[in-house]
Amino acid sequence: MYRKIDFRVRPPYGHYLTMFQTEQAHFDRLADAFDMTVSPSQRTGNLEQFVREMDEAEIELAVVPGRQYLGVSNDEMMTLEQRYPGRFRVFPYIDPTEGETALKELDRYLDQADIRGVSAEPTFQERPYAFDDPVAFPMYEKLQREELPLFISYSAKLLPIVDPDTVRQLGTVLHNFPELKIVVGHGGWPWHLEVMAMAFNSPNIYIVPDMYGLTGPGSESYVKAANTLMKWQMLFGSAYPILNAVDVAHFYEHCGIKESVMPGFFYDNAANLLKLK
Repeated sequence: MYRKIDFRVRPPYGHYLTMFQTEQAHFDRLADAFDMTVSPSQRTGNLEQFVREMDEAEIELAVVPGRQYLGVSNDEMMTLEQRYPGRFRVFPYIDPTEGETALKELDRYLDQADIRGVSAEPTFQERPYAFDDPVAFPMYEKLQREELPLFISYSAKLLPIVDPDTVRQLGTVLHNFPELKIVVGHGGWPWHLEVMAMAFNSPNIYIVPDMYGLTGPGSESYVKAANTLMKWQMLFGSAYPILNAVDVAHFYEHCGIKESVMPGFFYDNAANLLKLK
């Protein structure tokens, strides 16, 4: 097994507990679809149990992207870092449609906390905005200047209407902010080949296949990319609690990623991005 950084976790803590109360049928459905199990912590929403499952999967650190629509607050998530020092790294959620308020909130976390990135979900919030909406440009510019990665959740599941134009939007952001590091959670599926093309042309695009790299349509492309062109830009993520983190870790250890690439995929690429090395 390999030491790991899990780049996409929503733990049973604070308002994320809502997922454990309302998504049990979804957990069952995906466990069946991917031939996995539902873990004890998925069933109970017990944080201590989840940390034990992290240990079992050799996940040393979990990155926790904020998500505004569930009522999750950045401050409540920051207390998780204090409760389990060194085990969780929170990417606070910043909504650029709030203008100067958003930038001030980002400044507050830069001053008061050791943040290593920011989360945004343009299509999945109360006031959606396009990736390339100029309303977000001040945030992108600040993140680029501060050398902070931007984590976005990006797949067809997060769009009210399946819209391939989102690929162009993301490309426009990359073109206008070429030094901005962008981490694409959900792997950009089903436009993952286009996202990989962006990553081939820019070392600042990182891809987290998470659930879409398992056994669904197109999943084999993530393995090929991890073994070749994207070997420095592919990151492990479990998508917990949607899936069992132990089962996902086991899958990726046996899915065909080369042994020589495993340390980068599971740990080193993320550690470099988070400036842990």
